[in-house]
Amino acid sequence: MTRTFSPMVKFVAITIDEIFIVLFVIVVVYFWAPEYLLLTLIVAIPGTAIFVIVKYYLVYPSLVDTGSYGLYDLKGMTGVVTETVTPKSGKIRVGGEIWDARCGDGQILPGAQVRILSRDSLRVVVSPLES
Repeated sequence: MTRTFSPMVKFVAITIDEIFIVLFVIVVVYFWAPEYLLLTLIVAIPGTAIFVIVKYYLVYPSLVDTGSYGLYDLKGMTGVVTETVTPKSGKIRVGGEIWDARCGDGQILPGAQVRILSRDSLRVVVSPLES
């Protein structure tokens, strides 16, 4: 079972290290250069806030799982058989990629054009294209 996290949890996970670095810098300045603490706070706090806001608007949309994988929505696409496709095994080329393939019954020989009926993980179910 694959565990998926919300986009906000993902965003916090990829941003928290930058916030810890800023806190570390503030602590270091506090102990070793206290005369620069006010300047550090004036620069670090708004700078960090701006950084997080900009990062949020640039990165957050890519963290949302749309349930669609763009090029990997293969249903209806066509490909060419590279290794004989049977109900148990076979390979096809779709664009520049090689996919594991299965067919309903019989076999489809190399070089034949096929249409993708469905995809399950990295395996596609195909049928021969009628010529």
